[in-house]
Amino acid sequence: MTTAAFAESEKENVLFLNSYQNGYAWSDDILEGVREVISTSGLAVDLHIEYMDTKRFKSEEFMDTLHTYYAYKYKDYDFSAIIVSDNNALNFMIRYEDSFFPGVPVVFCGVNDFKPKFISERAHYAGVVENPDIRANINIASRLIPGLKKVVVIGDKSVTSRAIMEQIRKVEPEFKESITFEYWNDFPLAELLSKARKMGKDEILLFTPFYKGAHGELYSAEEVLEIIYDNSQVMIFSIWEFLLGHGIVGGKLLSGFEQGRQAAEMAVDILRTGRMPLIRVIKPGDENNLFDYNVLEKFKIDESLLPEGSVIINAPDYFYRLDKNVFWNIIISLLVLSLILIMLVISILQRRKVEKRIKAQLSFQEILMDTIPLQICWKDKLQRYLGANRSFTNFFGMGSPLAIIGRRDSELKPDHAFAEQAARWDKEVIDTGKPMLRISWALSRNGQEPVWLEINKVPLYNERGQVVGTLSTAQDVTRKVNLEKQLLQSQKMEAIGTLAGGISHDFNNILTSIMNSVELAISDVDEGTITWKDLDRAIKAAQRGSRVVKQILTFSRPSQEGFKPTDIGEVVRETVDFIKASLPRNIEVTANVPEGASLVMADPTQIHQVIMNLCTNSFQSLRGLGGQIVVALTTVEVGDEQAQFMRVSPGLYMRLEISDNGPGIPVEIRDKIFDPFFTTKGKAEGTGLGLAVVHGLIKGHGGGISVNSTPYVKTSFDIYLPVKGQLRDVVRKSYGSLPLGQENILFVEDDEDQLETTPRILESLGYQVTALGNPEQALRVILEDPKRFDLMITDYDMPKTNGLELAKEVQAVAPDIPVLVVSGRRNVLSYVAESKDDIKNVRKVLMKPYNKTIIADAIREVFSSTENIDG
Repeated sequence: MTTAAFAESEKENVLFLNSYQNGYAWSDDILEGVREVISTSGLAVDLHIEYMDTKRFKSEEFMDTLHTYYAYKYKDYDFSAIIVSDNNALNFMIRYEDSFFPGVPVVFCGVNDFKPKFISERAHYAGVVENPDIRANINIASRLIPGLKKVVVIGDKSVTSRAIMEQIRKVEPEFKESITFEYWNDFPLAELLSKARKMGKDEILLFTPFYKGAHGELYSAEEVLEIIYDNSQVMIFSIWEFLLGHGIVGGKLLSGFEQGRQAAEMAVDILRTGRMPLIRVIKPGDENNLFDYNVLEKFKIDESLLPEGSVIINAPDYFYRLDKNVFWNIIISLLVLSLILIMLVISILQRRKVEKRIKAQLSFQEILMDTIPLQICWKDKLQRYLGANRSFTNFFGMGSPLAIIGRRDSELKPDHAFAEQAARWDKEVIDTGKPMLRISWALSRNGQEPVWLEINKVPLYNERGQVVGTLSTAQDVTRKVNLEKQLLQSQKMEAIGTLAGGISHDFNNILTSIMNSVELAISDVDEGTITWKDLDRAIKAAQRGSRVVKQILTFSRPSQEGFKPTDIGEVVRETVDFIKASLPRNIEVTANVPEGASLVMADPTQIHQVIMNLCTNSFQSLRGLGGQIVVALTTVEVGDEQAQFMRVSPGLYMRLEISDNGPGIPVEIRDKIFDPFFTTKGKAEGTGLGLAVVHGLIKGHGGGISVNSTPYVKTSFDIYLPVKGQLRDVVRKSYGSLPLGQENILFVEDDEDQLETTPRILESLGYQVTALGNPEQALRVILEDPKRFDLMITDYDMPKTNGLELAKEVQAVAPDIPVLVVSGRRNVLSYVAESKDDIKNVRKVLMKPYNKTIIADAIREVFSSTENIDG
């Protein structure tokens, strides 16, 4: 082996992960410090540099893409150390540390608002934190500006800027007696400059080196500083050395080069020793007191007020150091040149004033047009663009407004059909001189759902009243159109719900009569005979019919039963059974539900709706080729990081996973699927509200939802619901296999079949029964002898009055008689709950249909319990 080859094999790979873009002065200084230390360390190091560019891109999807890219790019590399610069890069490493070079030493620098918990469980993390001396810099400002009253902090909503502002807030209380603090975030540059111009001499700006305008425009810190400095009279302070010379006064400043140097020294020590340092987090060395001579001169600041040992940049050489002859020659020459310049300035002064006035007007026009949310453009008679606002060019993807001037739609390649139609409209406006208003057009872009536009076109006239072009405006009214469609859909669903409720009431009456009649009949037949078996099958069929009615009610009414401790496993099994019956044979549905699953505080109806919606989506993606849908339920522990990502509290959760092996969800729309009205289906298949409703229901339960998709392998929706308790903690009331009694019962029911069968059922249980089909007659019987009956059982839906109204009338004359209300409508539960303060004698609501065992248990529960309603 040659010496060169041996040296190459001994090289150490070090990854430098920069949060920002190449050319950003602060992080470039950090990199310079790192390079200097590594180049003089004597080690053979191959430094790999990656720029994350998180000032422009910071979404979760972008971070996932970066992780995938880096993991692929460096899959064959073994890194000896990773150096990360600033908060975003550190957060990236912490988030993906389990899959992105786990265990490799990580050295961080440039981190603001550092908290020890960030690395408390990460022994391979160490680094240098930014520790700006906010207190010292405010004291310097107070010394330079006697009577300082306000400090205005400028920043944006980036991770680093928020961290810096948090550090400033920590020292704010120390100055509360004399100085107030104000924070400006994400102001547009024009508004920021306007506010700065209105500030008084007893106010200063404290600038953080991160600024992003409210409209997403990204400026460098130096650009913003120079604009404010050149166009206002407010003093600007900061705490970073790289901003000196761009308009800040100065102060005790942090050096990016020093941050990089210290981090690199720590990394080199790790490479040499193979061990992490004993002190894993260090603060930077003492900052220097640095000031800008030009700024001091502008604000007439006496240099004697500066801290001792301060360094002043941009200080000129004093004239008295020059030779006197040279000095006077320069002065005379300057005087002559000044006279010439004065004559030139006087000759062009008026012209400059006019130019400024014109520029100001044009600038105002541009700002005004870009501020209007409508898409606006104006063309000449030959259909060439004379101008457009930024909203127009952004909407149609045409680039800068200046780039389209003088060009036609055919050159810019917008939607071909729309361009031809717009040309016809423009021609008609030019030919007739009449405007065309409120034109509706559905515009399709890149195969996406159409966007509805409301278009207005008016003629443009010259000073002689001749039509010279057209002015066009367009407004996106897609939301309005979708809302109108959704209103119609909601009205249809409301009608379906009302119809289902009415049908279920009558059908439950029929099922109750069937079940009770068959039970009476089967008691007269010997068990095991053919007739007994036929009657037993009839009872089971009626019970299945009862479950079908409940499922129909659950589907038609999104929320009826309210939140309560719920066995999600039971809800999953019932819903999957309901779904199986409606799917084709080429789609298999499987439910994986463990026994004794934990309870959650939930509305079973809403959970049913969530499962139905998600399974329906899976079916629609599989119906062409077939496949498998799996509904799985597991208990998981959600940690701090995952909880923060889903915006829930850490703890124990039930994870409901609904997955399929269909074509999946494309990456480009994955962050839009929960948006209202967003759908990839046809007009007849969906409104775009399904997943939005699912998201809202899960958030209403205090839970979270996440989506993962690998085409034709697994696409899953993971729903996390907080655990309420264990299934064994809920004790169901029971009174034996068939509880009997001897009490006197008044039974009120307008259905003739139930009036015939139910009293016989009650008598077979030992009760004395008086059966009446008229509520008015029942009230008269109670008035005659208020103490005659021990219980009243009444139907809810009856002619002229209902069960609750009858119970209220009975309460007035016989308050000791408990009432059991029977109904086939689930909304009766909410009616009783709402009226519990007025009607206190209703002890229970029994849902139809019911059999002998159910009504026997319900009666004994009323006699044995003092609870109002347990439904």
